[in-house]
Amino acid sequence: MTTVAALMLASTIQVDRISILPLAAQDRVAGVLADAMKALGGADKVAGLKGLTAEGPFRRSMGGRDMEGVMTLTVVRPDKMRRVEEIAMGGMVGGPMIERTSVLAGTTAWDDTANRGGMGGGMRMEIRGPGAGPGPAGAPRLTEEQLNEARVRRARVQLQRWMAALVTAGPQAWTDAGIAESPEGKADILEAKEETGRVLRLFIDQATHLPLMVQYQDPKPMVMINGGPGGPGRGGPGGPPRMSPEEMQKRMEEMRKNPPALGTYAMHLGDYKKVDGIMLPHKIDISLDGQPNEEWTVEKYKVNPTIKADTWEKK
Repeated sequence: MTTVAALMLASTIQVDRISILPLAAQDRVAGVLADAMKALGGADKVAGLKGLTAEGPFRRSMGGRDMEGVMTLTVVRPDKMRRVEEIAMGGMVGGPMIERTSVLAGTTAWDDTANRGGMGGGMRMEIRGPGAGPGPAGAPRLTEEQLNEARVRRARVQLQRWMAALVTAGPQAWTDAGIAESPEGKADILEAKEETGRVLRLFIDQATHLPLMVQYQDPKPMVMINGGPGGPGRGGPGGPPRMSPEEMQKRMEEMRKNPPALGTYAMHLGDYKKVDGIMLPHKIDISLDGQPNEEWTVEKYKVNPTIKADTWEKK
């Protein structure tokens, strides 16, 4: 979709803020959403979508490294999500793997990381996203209940972003935010407030009426990698020695003292294909502050799959 490529270049976007009466603005929003429902497959089809799974290879830039693997996303409306990433370290086929799992199950949420096949060079990886870990140094440690509440809020916001991207559902009622123009076309912009208090924007192609992009702000991820398989990283041949537990703790304290800055993320949606009567994107790219950050190619969708109850349980 050429419009997607054009919209990825933030410098080329001209946003026209439309100054119209509130009732007229809401009528415009309703019209944009109605056209999107038709394009996605019809209001009845979209309403009948209670859950889905999406699976395929992804590539991500993180901590100065490119990581590849397979991601599986499972969502069940209104409040369940499971995301599993199997990450191949060092680009080695059949080599060390990291499996990261994040789950939202109503009022509980959990994260888990497991290593497979041994981590060459003594690798250990810490990834701290928004809301992860305790607060700044000197602050009282959070209780397990408070940590769970923070995980639930974070995961719920992520689920709402996916719902906006896939079925145009917002965390609150959408409002009119104008029109984005690029050399390749125009997109209607809808926006709503997230639980974070920050703005979530949904861009809908005026030509196809399909979602083009979801834009939001989040703290930039903090990554600390100790060692690396088969290379001159810490603990590897020819590289500096592994960080001691004390050094690791010191680095983690520094990360706590200096909260990450907010970044602008954009989820770009393309290569739409019909699956069980619903148009779904098979190419999902994420940029951070205008730079490519993640590419996900969905090779397989399942609409309204049978999901076992223990899918949401931590084993």
